[in-house]
Amino acid sequence: MRIAIVEAEPAAADILMFVAQRRGHQPVCVATVDRLLDRLPFEPAVAVISLPDISDETLGSVSRLRERFPAITTLVIVERSTTLSPLAALRAGVQDVIQSPYHPHEVMVRAEGWLEARAAAKAVPDSAARIADLEVDLDRFVATKNGNSLPLTRLERRLLYCLCTHYPNITPLERLLNFGWESSGEPEPALLKTHISHIRKKLRDAGGTPFEISSQQTVGYTLSVAEGEARAS
Repeated sequence: MRIAIVEAEPAAADILMFVAQRRGHQPVCVATVDRLLDRLPFEPAVAVISLPDISDETLGSVSRLRERFPAITTLVIVERSTTLSPLAALRAGVQDVIQSPYHPHEVMVRAEGWLEARAAAKAVPDSAARIADLEVDLDRFVATKNGNSLPLTRLERRLLYCLCTHYPNITPLERLLNFGWESSGEPEPALLKTHISHIRKKLRDAGGTPFEISSQQTVGYTLSVAEGEARAS
């Protein structure tokens, strides 16, 4: 994949470039987003941007990049953060936030995971999401796992679909609330945890590929599947 790396620290930039090339990607690296916008020789699939912190100023540079390349997947590496910093980045359109110190291979694996998820989403109708033996189809009002129908409520089906479309990354709380409760009343943050718990149990009871839904503190939830199972599907 074509990947743009924004890293002001030369040693860190060299390592990210080396790892990207070893994994078969085509990287270009600059020190700032502005230089990237001026000199980018291609339209990248992914941008990995190193930031000192999450602020209106630093997120503004990310927004300028996304305005030029609306389809770009953006991963941010941040040196200093607060509990709410990842949420602010996700709301600004960033797909993933990685806390420094980090492993360079982890950065590339996350980037590849985003692209794999997007490619998988394009292979099925917009109303359907499929991961391993799990399928959620909003148009047909069905959800199946391990070849069997999942006994989900309408709200639970929408929440699970939302988690699937963000797999393997974090689904922000705001996205879950707005999508899950769409056209069925006001979002109920206090009830979200209960509905997620019900979905977890129904996925376990269905058998087949083991899934887990993990809480990411105040940021959101992550749907995950045992390593190797999703690839095999």
